[in-house]
Amino acid sequence: MDRSFLFSLFLLFSVVAYTISADEINGGGVGGGDDLLIKKVVSSDSDDDLLLHAEQHFSSFKARSGKSYGSEEEHDYRFGVFKANLRRAKVYQKLDPSAEHDVTKFSNLTPAEFQRNFLKLKRLRLPFDAQKAPILPTNDLSTNFDWREYGVVTGVKDQVQDFAKLIN
Repeated sequence: MDRSFLFSLFLLFSVVAYTISADEINGGGVGGGDDLLIKKVVSSDSDDDLLLHAEQHFSSFKARSGKSYGSEEEHDYRFGVFKANLRRAKVYQKLDPSAEHDVTKFSNLTPAEFQRNFLKLKRLRLPFDAQKAPILPTNDLSTNFDWREYGVVTGVKDQVQDFAKLIN
């Protein structure tokens, strides 16, 4: 086969593969925006038994953690997040059977909410003028000050002689 034909075929394959992977990354694939690894490990059919009991788990979760929601929309949204977290826990359990994944007090939070509220360091609040140095009085300062008089520094030395001593 001709090299240019093989190169063209390779280039076409690369573009198609890139387009498919970009669509998956941007949420165009099954599940819309979930982690690609999760999509590959678990099919959507395996969620049936988990989702059958999701409402019961959610009610138990609300009772244990004392959660209540101000509106039906908020309740429905948090229930959806809770189900997504149950799916994620199930997937992680399949990935590592020795680990234990269960409902926690954070099970109604999205990963972004959890990160924003619990994983980032809180910024130290400084006063607005904290970066400004105070202006000190300079009225009674002397015009001439020699640190050598206080034994802080020594006089000027001949560096050539000192260097010669180091070499010898």
